[in-house]
Amino acid sequence: MLKAVIFDMDGLMFDTETLNMKAWKYAAKLHGFDITDEMVHSHVGMSIAATKRQMEEYFGPGFDFEAVRKDRIHFSNVFIEEHGTPLRPGLKELLAHLRNAHIKTAIASSTEEPLVRFNLDHARLGHDFDAVVCGDRVRNGKPEPDIFLLALKELGVAADEALVLEDSYNGIRAAHRAGIRSVMIPDTLPSTPEMESMFFGKRDSLLGVMDVVDELC
Repeated sequence: MLKAVIFDMDGLMFDTETLNMKAWKYAAKLHGFDITDEMVHSHVGMSIAATKRQMEEYFGPGFDFEAVRKDRIHFSNVFIEEHGTPLRPGLKELLAHLRNAHIKTAIASSTEEPLVRFNLDHARLGHDFDAVVCGDRVRNGKPEPDIFLLALKELGVAADEALVLEDSYNGIRAAHRAGIRSVMIPDTLPSTPEMESMFFGKRDSLLGVMDVVDELC
């Protein structure tokens, strides 16, 4: 029986992956580097430490990751402060559906807690999550299962009583390794045969998750 739904944040709850893509490119250009779409896509869902390692290996010792990332965050935050956190279609409706069904909700995001709270504050969802687990609270980020295992612990549910919602490959891999069913709602990354071998289902939007919830209840 389904007792909890665990949400990824960027690209799943909030339409921030496209914004982050623009922000990474803008920030890198300020420092004399070009970041490709493929590079940004490859670290979607990864921890900050893993992203740092990847970029420093690619660009070499002259790449100041912390400085570039600071400018990336500033670019995104200015946009969100002016326009609010952009929501993915169906988010509010799904949260209301889960509340009515008395199903617990959690966020499990690779992003650090201050940025998660910033996005939540500017989204004005009017929804209190039962747990918020961020990337700076676990040793190993996605695709390792640590963040989802901690979310299960804080929710007080077993793996077979939960459902993970993800848009990223690394998130689907992490849910699979944690033994939790997952539904992929693609954003910038399409589904692949590898993902299909791991996830419970795929939907085009969060609205489509409602029938999965009803099936598992």
